[in-house]
Amino acid sequence: MNGMRVVKGVSRKTCRGYAYLLASLALALLVVTVPAWAQTKTLNLSMLAGFKEDVLRANLPAFEKKTGIKVVVDSAPLGELYKKQLLSLSTGARHDVYFMDEPWVPALADFLLPLDDRVKDIDMPDFIPTTVEAGAYGGKQYALPVDPNVQILIYRKDLFEKKGLKPPTTWDDLLGAAKALHDPAKQQYGFALAAGTDPQAPLYLTLLLWSYGAELVTSGGRAGVNTEAGKKGAEMFLELVKVAPPNVRNYTFADVNKALQLGQAAMAVQWASGAKPLEDASKSSVAGKLGYMVPPKGTRNAPMRGVWTVAIAKNTSNQAAAWEFANWLSSKEFGLASTKFPSAISAIHNARVSVLQDPSTKAALPYVDALLASLRTAKGRPRLKEYPDIQEHMRTTTARLTAGELTLDNALKEMDAGINKILGK
Repeated sequence: MNGMRVVKGVSRKTCRGYAYLLASLALALLVVTVPAWAQTKTLNLSMLAGFKEDVLRANLPAFEKKTGIKVVVDSAPLGELYKKQLLSLSTGARHDVYFMDEPWVPALADFLLPLDDRVKDIDMPDFIPTTVEAGAYGGKQYALPVDPNVQILIYRKDLFEKKGLKPPTTWDDLLGAAKALHDPAKQQYGFALAAGTDPQAPLYLTLLLWSYGAELVTSGGRAGVNTEAGKKGAEMFLELVKVAPPNVRNYTFADVNKALQLGQAAMAVQWASGAKPLEDASKSSVAGKLGYMVPPKGTRNAPMRGVWTVAIAKNTSNQAAAWEFANWLSSKEFGLASTKFPSAISAIHNARVSVLQDPSTKAALPYVDALLASLRTAKGRPRLKEYPDIQEHMRTTTARLTAGELTLDNALKEMDAGINKILGK
């Protein structure tokens, strides 16, 4: 009768009562066994806007379905993100989880949850070692690597072949090739970079300083820009500006990519995350025509590492749920999905060797070998709490140099003086 068997001597009403009781007990057991992180269903995430946000949002439904945790994304552009995260953390952590650039980890470490005990339960050896360093400070692990960004050289193979040029391994070779391919009358320029007020501009200058052996901060804890090595690097930086598009002082990360996509730049040093859209034939006129390699050297190869990491606020009441999200964001699962996502501006890759060496990743990312090679020789920015202030000082001084407000010698002196002041020297 309606699928219910009546036991002799027991009424239907009693049977229904037993069924209700059993269902209630099962529900009670389910509630008891739900882990703590699942009882808090919402996490607030501080996220980079635009560049990588689209990749994350496309994959969030999979995480939310798997865990029952909803993630509310609060995004900000690169130029504002550090200040917003500092304010959030220092005034009580309005966010539970933070997607942050690696130089910010030392500066914000006092507000972050150490992850040393938690990382013992995941496959940490699968991460590329330099990417793990990006989330460490003072002997503790404060963040997991998500996007193993690093600078790579991107060049037009077809233009090089037509001119009989070899891919450059030194900056002198690159400058020579850039001059040979520079033809403003055809809107073809030798090299693209950011060289004005954008946060990327001092990173290009720093790459050149490092390549010739200079340091922003020496092992003795003082500025090391105003040196012979620093002068050589800065001179090469200014030479490259001469063979760049005329509005390069207004360039951002996206503008460097656009110059490559439109075929206006023969070469650029760009973050690896910007390379994927260049191979999208629907958006790029140079898809299939590009070569990728480790950036050239002056006296050494020193591509800049720029790993985006995920960290957890120390005082969040949602630690378990936040860890579940951080673990997922740095996982092989998300990595394999994100490397295949057709990002329009900037991809998220993955810091795991198993992902970057996966055949499907190699098929999706023609530049993955250059990414790995650059990561092996990558140099990290100074692991100092003061570094964000140092980079801002370098940004404003670099802009004054390229605007002609400062001579090269005076700019180098000002960079050193400002760094030493920030360090209290």
